[in-house]
Amino acid sequence: MKKMFPALVLAVLAALPVAAEELNVDKILAAQSFGVGADAMLAKVNDPANTVAPMTAADVDRLRAAGIPEAVVSALQAKASMSAPVAQPAPPTAPTGTQPDNPRAITIVKAVQAGTSEALIVNQIMQAGVNQRPTLNDLIYMKENKVPEGIIRALMEAPLVAAGTTAAGGKAGVPTEVTVDGLVRTTGLFSKNRTGKLTLTKDKIDWMDGTNQADSFEMFPAGLKAVEAKCLARAEGKFCHEVTFEMSKGDDFTFVDAKKDVGGNESIQKLLDTVKTFYPKVPIVEKVN
Repeated sequence: MKKMFPALVLAVLAALPVAAEELNVDKILAAQSFGVGADAMLAKVNDPANTVAPMTAADVDRLRAAGIPEAVVSALQAKASMSAPVAQPAPPTAPTGTQPDNPRAITIVKAVQAGTSEALIVNQIMQAGVNQRPTLNDLIYMKENKVPEGIIRALMEAPLVAAGTTAAGGKAGVPTEVTVDGLVRTTGLFSKNRTGKLTLTKDKIDWMDGTNQADSFEMFPAGLKAVEAKCLARAEGKFCHEVTFEMSKGDDFTFVDAKKDVGGNESIQKLLDTVKTFYPKVPIVEKVN
């Protein structure tokens, strides 16, 4: 498969567990620039763990002028009134800037500012792997510090590994088993789609049906003829949301990300990452519309 570059922020907002944070106008506008939809923004604003910084009339005007949906603007105003009982205007000078959630983002910025070549940084990331995808704060921090797109893309495509499991020489440690939840198996025009999860090892792939255990099954990588990924072309990169396992014998199997309709594809991204890692000889074909 060609390397995929999913919608960077959609996966972050939809699937990654992040700490509570204070939202503000700049973060909402940045999220919009990365392609985040109204539903995902509302979920972020309405999350009880999050707060909203005090908003002025000028802030509201900025949001509306940028095309932020009115439902999101109203939710921000309501949450801001509850989150900040005393609205003290921030000094207009010396902005602190966005702080990343992952310390590795700071290391990457330092490497870029020190003049390390993009190719060298990308090569190191792909070899070592990453233990988490960049969060929204990480992405904003790297954009503010002019990290090249190629490096950000590498952070989104590198193999996922457990923290501290890199091998000597920088080669990423590979888990022996990966479970991918949040999938929907499509079964044809006259049958209901099935929710469930896949568990992949180097020798076997198990489908655990979320509705009826009797509909669970297993398949074997040795019988995989190819893997096809359906993707959408977007300004920030490909958004791959569906994967089909094409078998040498018998039926093929198609899986769609359960969060596709709300802008999420983290499960399909994880599935493709695992296929590339566990079965590097299986051809992967991307169909981009």
